[in-house]
Amino acid sequence: MRSIVTAMFFLISLPIISCIEDDECKCSVNNSKTMTSVTFKGVIDPDTAVKSSMTIPSGIRAIILAYESGDNPVNKSCYPATPLTVISDQNGNLLIENEPSLFMPVGNYDFYAISSNSHYYEEFEIKNGKLRGLKNGKDYLWATKKEMLVNNSTKVTFEFAHKAVAIVINFFAGHGVDSLLITNVSVSKSLEDGELALSSGLITPSTTLSKQTAMVEVYENSCRWIMLPLSGPSEMPVIIDAIVIKGNIKETRRYESSLPIEKGIFKEGTMYNYIISVDAESLSLGKAIITEWKSICMDNILVIE
Repeated sequence: MRSIVTAMFFLISLPIISCIEDDECKCSVNNSKTMTSVTFKGVIDPDTAVKSSMTIPSGIRAIILAYESGDNPVNKSCYPATPLTVISDQNGNLLIENEPSLFMPVGNYDFYAISSNSHYYEEFEIKNGKLRGLKNGKDYLWATKKEMLVNNSTKVTFEFAHKAVAIVINFFAGHGVDSLLITNVSVSKSLEDGELALSSGLITPSTTLSKQTAMVEVYENSCRWIMLPLSGPSEMPVIIDAIVIKGNIKETRRYESSLPIEKGIFKEGTMYNYIISVDAESLSLGKAIITEWKSICMDNILVIE
């Protein structure tokens, strides 16, 4: 079963998108004739220990799919009225863009939501229960709510998690350098066209870095980027262009080095913070500080390349 979900802007209305081929529903829809409304909300990385969470910012677009509870998206079709294209409001509610709510028969369902944490419409290709064609530079969010009882105007709250990798480098003037300005940074990134399993949210990590380097955004001697998970390489090539001031001497320098990758893994949903000291003749760098990526977004980062 192949499904291509395309979110496009229409001046009048947005049609309901279905993952059912040839207008034939092959999913096992609940036999109940009682219909009830279903609405949605999105939060990100809630901390259940302190019962706090952050709502999705306004204007973020996502798609929502529903399945009969227990159905495997690999070999089952989604509920006929889904996928739905939704957009978040200021309170984190995920609003269907052409209807106030979704109506479904009373019963138990598994719900899934996918977003690129962006205000832009995205084209998502879902085939055999997998989101395909994943790209670097996109902050993929995933959430699920399984065995959800739909009854009496149900609200489904999705707890989104980051599924890509965030990398940050902070540069400082080191030995023999009085002042520093980083002008360009280029890195090798994970090979693209990865897959995300709808049922688990896991992205199959790339095993190879691209042979060519790509520039990343630099802001106040710091650079940040998002890429797909990686497993295998022990280091990531990086090229740094900088203006180095030593006393009254101002020089333009290029440094070529590699970021160490601990255990050869850049894990999904994780942020890697590197600190690089730019010395007069070389770079000093160490292992990354590894933390769970919990923030809603990364300041001063280009999510869409």
